[in-house]
Amino acid sequence: MASQASSARKKTESTTTKRRERARPAAPVTPLYAGTNIFAADTAPEGTETANTIPFDASQADAAALQALLRERIEPGAAEAETSDEQTETPKPAAAPPARPRYLSRLIKAFIGLAIIAIAGWMPAQRLFQVSSVEAVVNARLVTVRSPINGVVGIDTAGLTVGEPVSAGGHLARITNPRADRYRLDDAIAELGDAREERDALAAKLKNLQGLRTDLAAQLAAFRDNRIRQIDARVAEADARIAAAEAVLGNVEQSRRRQATLTQKGFVAQTTLEDATREASVAQASADEARAQRAALMVERDALGSGVYVGDSYNDEPRSAQRLDEIAQAIGSIRADLARQEARVTRAEAALKRERDAYALVQSADLSAPVSGRVWEVLTAPGEQVAAGQALFSVLNCAQPLVTAAVSEAVYNSLSVGIPARFIFREGGEAMPGHVVQLSGVASASSNFAIVPSALTKESYRVAVSLDDAPNATACSVGRTGRVVFGAAGQ
Repeated sequence: MASQASSARKKTESTTTKRRERARPAAPVTPLYAGTNIFAADTAPEGTETANTIPFDASQADAAALQALLRERIEPGAAEAETSDEQTETPKPAAAPPARPRYLSRLIKAFIGLAIIAIAGWMPAQRLFQVSSVEAVVNARLVTVRSPINGVVGIDTAGLTVGEPVSAGGHLARITNPRADRYRLDDAIAELGDAREERDALAAKLKNLQGLRTDLAAQLAAFRDNRIRQIDARVAEADARIAAAEAVLGNVEQSRRRQATLTQKGFVAQTTLEDATREASVAQASADEARAQRAALMVERDALGSGVYVGDSYNDEPRSAQRLDEIAQAIGSIRADLARQEARVTRAEAALKRERDAYALVQSADLSAPVSGRVWEVLTAPGEQVAAGQALFSVLNCAQPLVTAAVSEAVYNSLSVGIPARFIFREGGEAMPGHVVQLSGVASASSNFAIVPSALTKESYRVAVSLDDAPNATACSVGRTGRVVFGAAGQ
């Protein structure tokens, strides 16, 4: 063991000696740190040389030798321990590269520095020549959806969350009012029911009278036909009496003429002629009476043909005809009443429709989104009792986005409504064109913005810019910051 340790020690000393010889300069040169011992112990007093100072030439020593010498001076025992395992033969040092002129590297570094400064300062320098805002934020107007009636919010509102996209006319919620007043609606229903009942009663009465009129008309027609036949028979009887009376009158007239001849000749007395004359007069009167009766019968028959009834037992018509006239008058009156009831039913139906529409307005209400955008606030919950006019939702009007910007007083005084402007997001991207629509200055702007303009605190003067190319209504960018550059794109 002792021999092995002695052998290892000898190898270590030999290796150390060889490294020191390689590190020693072959010819006397004046290095950059000539006369300075960089490997002197840290504890050596200032102004004195260390006994172990080793001069070296940095251009000729390799990195491995310098590292070994440095380690030996810092940790004397570490180099000896490492050399126990190394081979006695070490590689030859490589030739050092030729030194580069220092002024060239400094020139390159200066050029690179100037390029970085130019690139980094171009954007701020460019902004110095632009009329722009100090800060800006994408904004939009809020549309508040309020409850039109008193009632309870439906359970369909549970799925509506903040930020959810909605389209114009899309369903938001349903409000129901179980305590809605039905008094006027019930009165309208009752009024319509009464009008329909009276109308139906008049219609039934009219139908009965019309049936009775039909029966009486048939009865009267039968009576007229029979009466006509009766009169025809009496006319025939009168014609027979007339014929008989004329025959008697002819015989009596012949007898009277004979008696007159005989009286003139003196064969008969004068009294006989007088009797024959009287009989002729009676026969003539009987014939005239029969003719008169026939004429009266013909008058009655002609009247029946015209629908007029004449006779000795009634004034101008029979009882059935009088009853028929009364029924006709009643039918006319009922028809007038029925028309009035029809008008009443029509009015009652219209009133009932109006009351039903009015009751539907107070009994329930479906709320829909007035504009396309996103839900900004949900101010209610399913089952909540709400009052008429209470705010329930706030919807962002993403179809008309705005940009609220804060500018300095000098910039504000140079602006006017309608001038072009461009909005650029803070992270960059394509500029979105627009134009100035409002110059509110230090005054309080409209309070229906999603982001209150007073939230911009870097400057007191505020401007509203409307974007010409509005983004998708369901992809609102409200809240994103950037800056507004006023003037045309080339300015």
